[in-house]
Amino acid sequence: MKHLKFVLIIISISIMHNGCLRTYYPAVYHSSAPVMVSETNNNPEIYSNYLGLDYTIGQAGYENENIQMMKLNFLIANTQDHTNFNLEGFGYTGGYRVSGLSSNYDGDKTFIGLGTDLKFNVNFKFGKFKLGTGINLGLGMEFGEYFEFRKNAGNAHIIEDENSILFIMFSATPMLSYEFSESTILSAQINAGMPGGLSPSIVLNHNRFTYWITWLPDNDLFDNNYGVRLTLGVMIGLQDLHLNI
Repeated sequence: MKHLKFVLIIISISIMHNGCLRTYYPAVYHSSAPVMVSETNNNPEIYSNYLGLDYTIGQAGYENENIQMMKLNFLIANTQDHTNFNLEGFGYTGGYRVSGLSSNYDGDKTFIGLGTDLKFNVNFKFGKFKLGTGINLGLGMEFGEYFEFRKNAGNAHIIEDENSILFIMFSATPMLSYEFSESTILSAQINAGMPGGLSPSIVLNHNRFTYWITWLPDNDLFDNNYGVRLTLGVMIGLQDLHLNI
């Protein structure tokens, strides 16, 4: 019985020790999940290309930590009456401010990354309304000062980190859209998963342009205007630039 108590105490101390360490994930996990682009033309034989740019500012993993990120993406979209398909490739860069560890590790860390994302939605159409749900599957890799911080601090057992350059992304996406005209679609989307945890978005597709905003509020809006996270983005159809690929 004494031996059992001793083992339980050792296990408890080990769990408490590991639980005290912070865990740092790839910086892109603190950004918003990609939105689903719905084409105004529901032709199954048409695959349209978009070039987009978005900016994210938000809180990061721990108190007094924050992140800013700029992402450039290329997207292929196909929309039918009952399905949406998006294939995206993207690159991103930005800075992550680490705070509360020690003077050796605190400070601004830059990062750069690449990734790809596949989005697929199934829709139920009711006149001008579409109600749908789908999944996002992605793969990315990240480099830079922030990755080196994660690796070095993890090797020194200052934080918990898997030290992996490659990482996966997955989220589920319920959405509701309304077609105002042949050239205008407005949708509300909520991505639950990684990146972002929870990413509620409003997306407007109008005349081959797509605009969106993702905002996750918190309890301190008076002190923090962007809440937990704010993302603003725009895409332009390359057909309008006569650059269709």
